[in-house]
Amino acid sequence: MTQTEKFRRLTERLDTYPDQVVELQRQLVSRVALGPEVGGVGEADKAAFLAEVLESWGLEVRNYPAPDDRVPGGSRPNLVAYLPGKRPEKVWVLSHTDVVPPGDLSLWESDPFTLRVDGDRLYGRGTEDDHHGIVMSLMAVRAFLDLGLTPERTLALALVADEETGNDKGLAFLLREHPELFSPEDLIIVPDAGSNDGTMIEVAEKSILWLKVTLLGQQGHASRPHKAKNTLRAAAHVIVALDDLQREFPRHNPLFRPPMSTFEPTRKEANVPNINTIPGRDVFYLDCRVLPDYDLAQVTERVRAIATEAAGKFGVTVDVETVQTLASAPPTAAEAPVVKALQQAIRQVYGREATPQGIGGGTVAAFFRKAGLPAAVWMTANDCAHQPNEFCFLSHLLGDAKVLAHVCLLAE
Repeated sequence: MTQTEKFRRLTERLDTYPDQVVELQRQLVSRVALGPEVGGVGEADKAAFLAEVLESWGLEVRNYPAPDDRVPGGSRPNLVAYLPGKRPEKVWVLSHTDVVPPGDLSLWESDPFTLRVDGDRLYGRGTEDDHHGIVMSLMAVRAFLDLGLTPERTLALALVADEETGNDKGLAFLLREHPELFSPEDLIIVPDAGSNDGTMIEVAEKSILWLKVTLLGQQGHASRPHKAKNTLRAAAHVIVALDDLQREFPRHNPLFRPPMSTFEPTRKEANVPNINTIPGRDVFYLDCRVLPDYDLAQVTERVRAIATEAAGKFGVTVDVETVQTLASAPPTAAEAPVVKALQQAIRQVYGREATPQGIGGGTVAAFFRKAGLPAAVWMTANDCAHQPNEFCFLSHLLGDAKVLAHVCLLAE
C-alpha cells in the first residue's frame, strides 16, 4: 500500500469520528483544570482521564510530575505517550491540560464546564485552548490504531500542566529535568495558536515587556488645584508622550503582524474614590511587544526618561517598575523541516498555502526555541481563547487531525 493510499484511508477513518470528538471534548470540559494561582487544584483529574484513555488504546504513558505543594497530591502531572513509528525520530505534539477561569459567568450562554453542541460548534471553557490540541492529536493516534497503520515517525504526545500560569511546572520543568526527551531531529508542533483558515504557522515571537508606571504628586481638594499636584493629569500627558516610543523604535519586520513594536497603555489602577479630590497617586501599566532587534533594558530606560520629563512639568515624580520581561527566543527558521512538513500537509488537507509568521503574544513554544529545538505553533483557531462562550469547530478538529496524520506519515 502506498503512502498516498494510507493517507486516504486515514482521512476517511477520521471522517467517522465526530461522535468520538464530541464525547472527548465533553469529558475534558467537565474536568476543571485550574492552576493554584487562580484558586484551582491543578490538572490531576484531567490528566488521569487522559492517561486512562491512552493506556486503554495500548499506548505507553509516562508521567513526569513537577513537585507543587499548593495542589492536592503535591505535584502537577506532565504526561508523555508514544505511538511507535518506523523511525526513532519523533513528531511531537505538545498540548496543555490547564485552562483559565471562566470569568464573568453572566457573559456565558451556558455552563462553561458543560459542553454545549450547536451544529459544528462545541462550546465550553478549554474547547479551543487547549483541548483543540489534545483532541486533534488523540484522534490522529486513534486513526492509526484503528487501521493498523504505522506512522513513518514516532508520534509523541506531551500533555503538560501549567501553561496558563507560567509553564514552570509544565514544559519548562520537562526541559529542565528531562531534556533527553527531545531532539533537534524531532518535528515539534505546538497547537496553541493559529488563524481561522489554518494558514498561519507561527515561528517567531516578539519580546514581552510589562511596566508599572507610578506617579506621585500631592492630593488636594478639587476646588484648590493650585495647592495640589494632579497625578491623573500628569498620567494623561505621560501616556501621550510615550507615543514617541513608536518613533524611537521604528523598525519593521514583515514576518510579524503587526510588523512593528507596539507600546500599549492598558491597565489603570483606581486612585481616589470621590469626584472632588485631586489624586496624589496614579498607577498605569504599559504592555510592550518589542521586535527582537531591540534590547528591553533600552526600552525601559526610554520609558523612564520620557515619563519623567512629561510628569516633571506638573511637579510629579515617576517610578517605572518591571512587572515582566521576556526576551524573545531565536525564531524557528522558515525553512525548518517542521514548517515544510506542515505546509505540505495543510496544502493536501485544506488546499491552502500556509506561511510562517511571527506574533506579538508569547507561547509555550518559546521554551523549545530557547533550548535550541525548532518548534512550530499551528492549529486552525477561532481566536476565542480566554473569552466567554469559547468554542471550537468540530470540522476543524477533524481537519487538523488529518494534517497531523499527514505529517506523521509523510514527513521526511
